[in-house]
Parts: sequence; C-alpha cells; structure tokens
Amino acid sequence: MKFQIPQFIETEINIVGPFTLKQFLWVAMGATLLFLDFSVLRGFWALVVAIPIVAVAAAFAFLKIDDVPLINYIANALSYATGKKKYYYRDSTDQ
Repeated sequence: MKFQIPQFIETEINIVGPFTLKQFLWVAMGATLLFLDFSVLRGFWALVVAIPIVAVAAAFAFLKIDDVPLINYIANALSYATGKKKYYYRDSTDQ
C-alpha cells in the first residue's frame, strides 16, 4: 500500500492573495486601528498616531529575524528575560 508523503510542510499556505492567514490578520488589525484612528482624530495628530500603527502592523506581518516571525522572537525574548537563568546539570544515571 502506497502513501503520499506531504512535502513543503514548513511553508504556510497563502490564504488571501499573497498573504498567509497570520499576515492577513496582522494587516487587517492594523487597518482596523487606522480606521479607528482616523475616525477619532483629525489632521496632523491622526498621521502622528498612524505612523507607529503602520510600522508595528507591517513588522508583525512581514518581518522575520533568522527565519523566525517577529511575534515569536519577542515571545522567546520575554520568556528568556522572565525565566530562570541557572541551569543545574543532572546526570541521567542519578535518580
């Protein structure tokens, strides 16, 4: 009996146009925040608030550091920063 082995399991499928689902959700969240920003604020202050919103949404959607998405990179950094730093070696024969 032959089975097909899945290939390219590490690549995410493009769901909405050229975007993966995660990328689309980050861009949609940024667009929603921009809509709220321009609904509440007017003129210069709306643009001042919009620039960081666009930068953060684009970074979370598209930026990868060493092939690790930015949100995972930040989560790993926070886990390291708040976790224990001391490692105790335990030999597998010691029980």
